[in-house]
Amino acid sequence: MRPTFFSTIPALFFFLLLTTAVSAQNRRYSAKRSSEPEHRFVVGLAPLSLLTPGGKLNLHGEWAYAENKSLSILVGVPRGSKAPNWVSNDVSLEGQGATTTNKFYGFGVTAENRFYFANNAPRGFYIAPYARYNRIWLDHITENPENKGTTTVTGAFGGFGIGGSLGWQFRMGEHMTLDATFVGVDMKLMRATLIYETTDPENDIAAFRDKVQETVGDIPLIGSKLVAAIDGDRVKVHSPRLAIPAYRFNLTVNYAF
Repeated sequence: MRPTFFSTIPALFFFLLLTTAVSAQNRRYSAKRSSEPEHRFVVGLAPLSLLTPGGKLNLHGEWAYAENKSLSILVGVPRGSKAPNWVSNDVSLEGQGATTTNKFYGFGVTAENRFYFANNAPRGFYIAPYARYNRIWLDHITENPENKGTTTVTGAFGGFGIGGSLGWQFRMGEHMTLDATFVGVDMKLMRATLIYETTDPENDIAAFRDKVQETVGDIPLIGSKLVAAIDGDRVKVHSPRLAIPAYRFNLTVNYAF
C-alpha cells in the first residue's frame, strides 16, 4: 500500500520538533559564547609611576578565570630615584658634609581576586579583596669635608597588609583597556631598620650612637619608638612592628589578548 499524506504527518511532526530543538540549542550556545569575554588576559603598565619619584615602575597582569572573576597582580619593579628631602633629612646626621649619594627605591606586590558585577571579566566595575607587600629602602652617603671618611645610612621599611578596593576597567580599543582603581584601603604590619656606618678613624662609636639616637628621635610618628644600638663598628636602629593604615590609587593602561 502506498503511503498517504496522513501517514507522513507523524514523521513531519517529529522532524519539526527535532529542528526546533537543535535551533534552540544553537541559540543558547551562541548566547553563552557572546557572554564570555573576548579576551581573558591583560598585561599593562602604570604610567603614573613613570612621572612620580616613587622609586618603582608598576607592571600589571590579569587573568579572567571565570565570567565574573579574575586574578590581578601588580608588581612594583625597583628603579632608583632621588630620595624626597623629607625622607633623607630625617635620617641624616647634622654637620656631616656634602651628600654624594641619595637614592630611594621601592618594591611591591599586590594580588587581587576581582569580582566583576557585569559578568564580563575583565571588563566593567569590580570589587576586590587583596593582599599586599611593600618595601622601600634608602641609600644615603655623606662625605666628611675634612677627608675623614664617609657616613653611610642604609634604611628599609616594609611589611604585609590586607585590604579591599573598588575599580573600573573599560575598553579603549580592540585590544586596549584602561584600568582605574578608585579606592584601595588596607592595613599593613610594617617594620623599619636603619644602619649607620662611618669610616672616620677618629670616630667614637658610643658618641656616634648617641648622635644617631638624637637624630632618629626626631622622625615623625615612629621616632619615639626607635632605639639605636651598637653592633660592631655600626649603629643599628630597629622599630617595633607597626600597624599602619594605607590608601592606594592606581591607573594602568593594558593590552588585552
